[in-house]
Amino acid sequence: MINVKFIQSLLLVGFAAALPFQIGCKAALEPPRQAAPALMSWRVAAAHLEDVFERIPESSIDAFRENIPEEDRLRVNAANGEAGLKDDRAYVYGEPSPRATDQMLAHCGVNEKDVLYDCGCGRGFFLMQALLSTPIRRAKGVELATSRVEIGRKALGILVENHLLPPGKVLELQDQDMTKADLADATLVYLDSVFFSDELLTTMARNMSRAKGLRKVVMVMKGLPPNPWFELESTEKLKMSWSPRFGSDVLYYRRTAAPAG
Repeated sequence: MINVKFIQSLLLVGFAAALPFQIGCKAALEPPRQAAPALMSWRVAAAHLEDVFERIPESSIDAFRENIPEEDRLRVNAANGEAGLKDDRAYVYGEPSPRATDQMLAHCGVNEKDVLYDCGCGRGFFLMQALLSTPIRRAKGVELATSRVEIGRKALGILVENHLLPPGKVLELQDQDMTKADLADATLVYLDSVFFSDELLTTMARNMSRAKGLRKVVMVMKGLPPNPWFELESTEKLKMSWSPRFGSDVLYYRRTAAPAG
């Protein structure tokens, strides 16, 4: 007579023995998940970027100040209206120090969902450091001086070729008048606004207000003219390329009113 209980026990033992093998096979077939690349410290990111720009002729901050083509100088001044043409300073170039960049981004509480704009981005150093050292995945630079955009794109190419830009991170450098740029997806906007005219900044305030997700605007020395959309939240003094010892005022704005029509 067949012992049914004995046969059932054999089947259960066999299934239990085979189960670890099945799990092991499944694990072997599934590719391991790749961890997100570690972010660089601001010091390491800045060192890499300095090395990148050293490979590109006439790409230093001093070169940008002294050797801007006449066509670019006139174009940038003209974009600032009558005051820009009269003052002849709108084209003057400067950058925050890498440490100041890190402090500004930390103040803004950047995260991977942010879209960071630099309006008047020059060679793009600020945005490149942000991508290398913070969770930000998308950054966009707008610059009217064509010669500066070309330098930035060369530097970006070197970053990509040398696998320094983490996968999934994107930098766009646009050769464009910032007052005509589409800022709709911006969550953070940086303006090195020292010599920008009130006319240009008023236009920028109106345009930035239309960015529905915009949560902070960061400016240097010169803030926004009175407008119905933004108010000054706080200020701090940080070092810039032109003020490495005493620093310059950095102004943080938040939106307080509905977007412009």
